[in-house]
Amino acid sequence: MNTEIDIRALPLLARGGQAEIYAFGEGRVLRFPTRPRDFDRIRYEYAVYRMLAGSRVSVPAVYELLEVDGAPAIVMERIDGSSMMDQIRRNPLSAGRRAIELAKLHHQVLGTHAEAPVRETRSNARYCVQASQRLPDELKAEVIRILDKLPDGDSLCHGDFHPGNIICRDRTDYIIDWSGSSKGDCHADVAHSYILLKVVPKTPGVGPFLHLLQRRIGRMIADSYLQTLRSLRSLDERTLSRWVLVKAAERTFYGLPSEQDRLARFVNEYISSLQTGRKEEELYRLL
Repeated sequence: MNTEIDIRALPLLARGGQAEIYAFGEGRVLRFPTRPRDFDRIRYEYAVYRMLAGSRVSVPAVYELLEVDGAPAIVMERIDGSSMMDQIRRNPLSAGRRAIELAKLHHQVLGTHAEAPVRETRSNARYCVQASQRLPDELKAEVIRILDKLPDGDSLCHGDFHPGNIICRDRTDYIIDWSGSSKGDCHADVAHSYILLKVVPKTPGVGPFLHLLQRRIGRMIADSYLQTLRSLRSLDERTLSRWVLVKAAERTFYGLPSEQDRLARFVNEYISSLQTGRKEEELYRLL
């Protein structure tokens, strides 16, 4: 639907790497892409939100997909609340409890059957690994070889499941940012979340001491999250370890520059350790 909207006249609420969020009337926001290359991601995300409507996964309602200044834009429910990440920052002592809540929410998502138009997890992983400039060709080939042996699945994988994408309002946890969602093996999404929690990149303005504290809290959340998830669903340690490898290699293509070197070293160390005969189910702990 084409519409005449002056995007510059709308109050800007938030700005991310892929989209800007504008106030858009009572109880609504407009999600607008920041770059032309994100146009298809916005259209895809809208379709995923529509698929999730009425499911047991709590997400903001979406109302329509508009075209604004030649770009797709989602009109969606405004969720005024605090993210789980903000809650942890305000009270670091709550990190353990939040990790348990995070795992329970993820278990619910992974128990949801993914339907069209959700993409396949494997195909996206393959593309990113092959396109990475941080890994030599021989390492890419080993990662792809391992990827090809991993199982398919029909679990709904969020693709960016971490405390910053969970907004709490009136005791309901809303999960946002579904542009990277896919259909596949549940271990893939668990592995990716484990990496997001475990590897805390240094961002501008954060000093060494604060970054050290963030890393320690991140490791604690990652371990507690994984332990809780193991109690909720059956996880195969070898499959999980392999997906951690694949997802780490994948993020060397699109992850933050401050994390890519560490992930590339992990991939190299994983493959080297595998060739020396170490138990593969333990190798994800090298991260």
